[in-house]
Amino acid sequence: MSPKRLSSKFVRVGIRIACVSAGLSLLLTGSQVAHASTGSLGDGPGGQAQPRIIGGHDATETYSFMVALNNGCGGSLVAPQWIVTATHCGGASSGRVGSTQHSSGGETVRIDRRVGKPGTDLTMMHLSAPAQSTPVKMAESNPSPGTTARLIGWGCTSWPNCNTPETLQEIDLAVLPSSDCFAGGGARDDVCIDGDRGHSACHGDSGGPALVGSSGNWTLVGETHGPGDNNGECATTTLYTGIAPHLSWIKQQIGSTDRS
Repeated sequence: MSPKRLSSKFVRVGIRIACVSAGLSLLLTGSQVAHASTGSLGDGPGGQAQPRIIGGHDATETYSFMVALNNGCGGSLVAPQWIVTATHCGGASSGRVGSTQHSSGGETVRIDRRVGKPGTDLTMMHLSAPAQSTPVKMAESNPSPGTTARLIGWGCTSWPNCNTPETLQEIDLAVLPSSDCFAGGGARDDVCIDGDRGHSACHGDSGGPALVGSSGNWTLVGETHGPGDNNGECATTTLYTGIAPHLSWIKQQIGSTDRS
């Protein structure tokens, strides 16, 4: 099944979720992460895609770079005026940065434009004014299989009966060979994260980060795209768009002259 067909599948699922409970927030729980190409892990208001996770616990620290977008997706602050997220998340007009609470704390930022990289599920959102929060470092190479990756977000903590938290969730899972997510539309440059029915990214986690490192010293290695297999929706391996393979393009956007 192609990434586009996978994306459509998750969009339909997300719409059903939104109809049952509008305004579902992102959650990352369990021990796995999700990647993005053109697929998604759910929809938010207005049919916008949103990502989520299963099996984690309340965040043990405040991640200064974590962004809760107002359309239900997640994102990562990579420069004072730039957020990295998933193209399938669609548009967002604002975000909350640097809080463990989905609807309070941190700082609120306004998004004035966005630019996506053609052929990928990678989009950058530009802020109208610099954020005061500290951006996350970006990886210069993809993590090796066996590396522990941390997933964070506000998506579903259970599936198929979706429950979403107000407090940011986190979970540590293992990086797999990228080929383990080929069935979900992944490629060699993507990051594949392990997962199962008790530990996985899920609807509401899209666009959010996969991290390596330790407390206060995190590096962004991936952006949540979708399930890593051809059958799952949640509770499975998760496919992430690798940051390192697109680092030059990301830096080019950050270094570009701001447009009004």
